[in-house]
Amino acid sequence: MAIRLETSTGRGVDNWQGREISSIHLNWAKELPKEFPHVIRRTQPSPLYNCHGLVFGCRRTRIEKSTALGYILNDDNYIEIPMANVLPGDIVIYYSEQGDPNHSGVVLEYNSSLIVPIIFSKWGNAGEYIHPLRDCPSLYGPIYKFYRCQL
Repeated sequence: MAIRLETSTGRGVDNWQGREISSIHLNWAKELPKEFPHVIRRTQPSPLYNCHGLVFGCRRTRIEKSTALGYILNDDNYIEIPMANVLPGDIVIYYSEQGDPNHSGVVLEYNSSLIVPIIFSKWGNAGEYIHPLRDCPSLYGPIYKFYRCQL
């Protein structure tokens, strides 16, 4: 099922709400604490929304198409910012080497005493996690860019 979701210009954003979690994803979620012992899990697994749905859809849905993310970034006036200028509330998007936006999160903390920002994101069907920028599954991609909404 999809919900009505639009950019600030009224353009529709493709989305859908998940209803079930496969046993594969549940097992993956159980293994995450072993692989990432220093991250903080905030919530239990949920199929309803994904990382992009957390960041751009208020935890209500899954946004998976890269074209939808492009529309959101463009229509809602997000600008790319260098890591040195990042502030809490800014957005990070992780990209594959091919440029696909695979993961997104919100900057929780970043200041001169931190080497990297602390991010809040949802890991697939697993829960929400608080983690350092690079301390997340490698499948999300090695490239990351920060954005700030200029509405």
